[in-house]
Amino acid sequence: MKVCIVSPRLTSYYGVTGRVHFGGAEVQAAFVADALRAAGQEVVLVVTDLPNGTSLPLPAENAFYSADGLPGLRFFHPRWSGVMAALERANADVYYQRNAGMITGLVAMHCRRRRRPFVYGAGSDGDFDPRAVTVGGFRDRMLFRYGLNRCAGIVVQNETQRAAAETLGRPVRLIPNGIAPAPPQEAGTRDIIVWIGSLWSVKRPDLLLELARRVPEREFVVLGGDFPSEPEFSARVREEAAKLPNVTMMGRRPHDEVATVLSRAALLVNTSAVEGFPNAYLEAWNQGVPVVTFNDIDGLIREAGVGVVTDSLDGMVAAVRDLVDETARRALGDAARGYIRDRFSPERLGAAYTEYFSSLRQGAASAR
Repeated sequence: MKVCIVSPRLTSYYGVTGRVHFGGAEVQAAFVADALRAAGQEVVLVVTDLPNGTSLPLPAENAFYSADGLPGLRFFHPRWSGVMAALERANADVYYQRNAGMITGLVAMHCRRRRRPFVYGAGSDGDFDPRAVTVGGFRDRMLFRYGLNRCAGIVVQNETQRAAAETLGRPVRLIPNGIAPAPPQEAGTRDIIVWIGSLWSVKRPDLLLELARRVPEREFVVLGGDFPSEPEFSARVREEAAKLPNVTMMGRRPHDEVATVLSRAALLVNTSAVEGFPNAYLEAWNQGVPVVTFNDIDGLIREAGVGVVTDSLDGMVAAVRDLVDETARRALGDAARGYIRDRFSPERLGAAYTEYFSSLRQGAASAR
């Protein structure tokens, strides 16, 4: 089976564009591609801004270069036309694209024309709520809704998404985010508290800053850059952070640097109002770092004992102070590493994706 993974900014994740411009969707697109390949499937990528003469770890088709085209017209050419041409060149049996955007609609159009199954991967609980979906502009929102309503199947991250997705009348499969287990590391100093995410009001980095004010004896590190549609909010967060001596703003960092920072972390803090299934949780657990959060996805954190869930900032302050105790923190961290091996490995999830995609492919073939 040949699977096409459509992820325009994967080039940034792989470090070939000279800028850090990727997020959780790209991390998981790369994971799914690697897991499928390890499961014996043929994988091809559709990306953008791939420099001439540059290769990626997997075969790739470049759709377009972001700087090309005339303002007002570039949406149609080279972007629309380039995506369609790249999808055609990929010539896959199944197409998979993750996270809400106009490209969802383009992939759906190609797959309907070629009678190939298109699988949409949910990135957020808001993907299934027209009022909450994070797609800017009427045109792009309409293209996303077109694609979502015409996919052959949907992969979701949690039970909330499953319930919402099932209202669309498509086959839905819950497959959590995954990560390749990190090798065991020697015990070292765990002296920082890390927060990961865009400086976006939904992620509530302002609460992280208030936590830092209330726990001045701990050092906090923020990994993440400005959110494009909220530049003023992002700027205010950076200005407030600059006033706090125990907060370091590192901006967006390459994926391998995130792991390095987490290897020094005592805790990962998550202050987001809503989450799908944060990659940051997996990255932290993979490094033996417990999570302190307001969001317990499907009750997993309490069930597995890999962090602390609270419903208030006061509770978060108490949890951070309680986990100063190295014995308690290490017990949670050891449980977290085991949880990664048992639930989120490429072997386990690669098999799940292969089975689901194969079933959709067989269904599409029967319908022809």
